[in-house]
Amino acid sequence: MEEMLEAVSSTLYAQVRVASPSHGCDGEGYLRPKAHPANISTVYLGDVAQTLLKVVQGASTPVMEKKPGFDEQSWKFNCRSGDVKIVVESYSYWGFGLFTKCYANTIKIEGPLSERTRIVFDLVASLSHKPWEFSRTGKFNSKISCVETNQLKWQAHIDRARSDLNELIELTLLEKGDCEDIEIARNALADDNAPATMRALSRIEADSISIEVEDVTPDGQILPVDGNIPFIDLSAEEE
Repeated sequence: MEEMLEAVSSTLYAQVRVASPSHGCDGEGYLRPKAHPANISTVYLGDVAQTLLKVVQGASTPVMEKKPGFDEQSWKFNCRSGDVKIVVESYSYWGFGLFTKCYANTIKIEGPLSERTRIVFDLVASLSHKPWEFSRTGKFNSKISCVETNQLKWQAHIDRARSDLNELIELTLLEKGDCEDIEIARNALADDNAPATMRALSRIEADSISIEVEDVTPDGQILPVDGNIPFIDLSAEEE
């Protein structure tokens, strides 16, 4: 599976299941919620892209590289989150785009491998369907890419992210010792809930930092003085 993971970027294809006029695009090309007053066109974002933007923490406002025209579900946008750049393109791959299931998304993620795999892991865990399962596999194979290879790439990202999280749990166990939150983290990972896994590990880290306030004095430590220190008179030597 590791051979399916590229060094600097990941390109994955996803089937869209649900889409609605949930967003719009303003005059400068920024993707906005549908009620935004600056919108000049409607964007059918789709469940995959909407979920992706939710799981990417601290993402910048997406910029439309290709604005929708008559086909409001045909578009392309990019956004950033730290060292990660994400580009998503929506297009019809069969049926002239008459139905939502005619559409697919190409997702390209550039950045550190650990961050890419975590984004993919969270995306799949949050979707109600497996994004690599296409409504028309024959059409996808002939027009876009290989269904089997695409599925292997998705799975490789998921497996790598799960392995990284499990390694983090074991490292925390080794450094901090066993506790209830270790079991909570393991159960959360078994449910593919990465945020809950990280919250449990963060609680362990926070609990391990304990400062005894009564042992801290504002003026620093006071050294005890032994009352039996002998007195030496140096006045005679000065004469």
